Amino acid sequence: MEKNIFKNLIILDLANNHFGDQKHAKKIIDTFSKIIKKKKLNATIKFQFRDLDTFIHPNAINSSQKYVKRFLETKLSIENFEKLFYKIKKNNIRTACTPFDEISINLIEKMKFDFLKIASVSSQDFSLLERSTYNKIPKIISTGGLDLSKIDKIYSFFKKKKQNFALMHCVSIYPTNIKDLNIQVIKNLKERYPEIPIGWSTHESPEEYLPSAIALSSGAEIFERHIGINTSKYRLNSYSSSPKIFEKWVDHLQKSMTIYGSYSKTKINKNESKTINRLQRGVFAKENIKRGEFLTINKNIFLAFPKKEGQLSAEDFKDKKTKARVNFSKNLPIMKNLIKLDDKVKNEYKIRSYVHQAKAMLNYNKIKIADKFEMEISHHKGIKNFRKIGCFLLNLVNKKYAKKILIMLPNQKHPKHSHKIKEESFIINFGELTLNDNNKKYFLKEGDIIHLKKGSWHTFKSGNRGCIFEEISTTSFKNDSFYKEKKIDLIKRENRKTIINKWI
Repeated sequence: MEKNIFKNLIILDLANNHFGDQKHAKKIIDTFSKIIKKKKLNATIKFQFRDLDTFIHPNAINSSQKYVKRFLETKLSIENFEKLFYKIKKNNIRTACTPFDEISINLIEKMKFDFLKIASVSSQDFSLLERSTYNKIPKIISTGGLDLSKIDKIYSFFKKKKQNFALMHCVSIYPTNIKDLNIQVIKNLKERYPEIPIGWSTHESPEEYLPSAIALSSGAEIFERHIGINTSKYRLNSYSSSPKIFEKWVDHLQKSMTIYGSYSKTKINKNESKTINRLQRGVFAKENIKRGEFLTINKNIFLAFPKKEGQLSAEDFKDKKTKARVNFSKNLPIMKNLIKLDDKVKNEYKIRSYVHQAKAMLNYNKIKIADKFEMEISHHKGIKNFRKIGCFLLNLVNKKYAKKILIMLPNQKHPKHSHKIKEESFIINFGELTLNDNNKKYFLKEGDIIHLKKGSWHTFKSGNRGCIFEEISTTSFKNDSFYKEKKIDLIKRENRKTIINKWI
């Protein structure tokens, strides 16, 4: 199964809009399949299954109840559903289905649907939910009409059953007035269940294009629309999209995705960098400067525009810490290749950048640290190699018991070591940690706990997202870390650690 099967998934719900007419259903599938291909969508066309012989009580068969009448009037045979199913498959489009009873799940499994969608009305029907977990089909569960305590039950149930699933914020009013959409709930669900995809199942007027853009910006990864085709014989309901309206809705959603962009700012557009670079001020000599002299703002240098190619910029300049490697005449530009930063200063700025990253990781994970603290930055093979080998240790408590928070940057390794006095336990708060303890390998994820005995030789490495974990131990002593690699073990503690006690 693809890793990102839910990412930007669009569910096209055929529901009962086929009106029990196979020819009409084929027309809907053909028309919307063309749009899916044209727009290159990650999409699925969804059926709804009810075993009407058992779903409707025998005494209600002749009832005037509108839903009973609609279900019976729009009934399609299993044979016709199978023909429609294979028509979708032939178009290389994924299939999805909502079952309203256990017998219908049997049919979903037999036909091998790509997704199993649980409707809001069934989301607390634990008989149906239990039966749905007997397979490995990815589940999408709508949450219309449910408060957070009930959504918690769904989440816990499917997590316990080790299912691959997503939740959909949904308002079960058909159609939905825009004042009732409450899209901010999506953000709440993202924060409450951060490791699963959250989607937006929508029933507002099809010509309302703004809600889906807001849902996207709130964190929605899955979008659901009811679809159908208006004819003189079959009239489309007020919350289902015609092909023309659906295509326009897709255009607005894709434009919103482009505008929304990427969460990370690690990749900066080259044109943006060029523009910023051209508009920066450069460093110029205010007077004649001798070789070896420190550059100081408003004393022997000044900042002015425009900056020349290769010139030291206002951004890169370190006041009173940059030395001239040659003589500079008054008003000449200070070129980057003709100045020098002391190694100690370089290391100081590297440490600052690392501390900023550690603080950002804590902030992202809502871990608050008071203004007064002690942080050890362990750089076992030097500050220049810190990104590969090292870690941050926040010393919070050290009595008969001790507590630390360890922060590791992505793919950072801590060398093999042991403690002769202390025993320790690790509790993973964020990310993943690969730990080797006495040559036994463990893959730890968020919430996992592992206990390490004194004298055990252990090493660990963070995953692609980095890792934050708590260390609970007996009293921690500064001379109680012994490294397997002799080169590290011989380095004095003060030379392999930098101590800070405030955020820079």
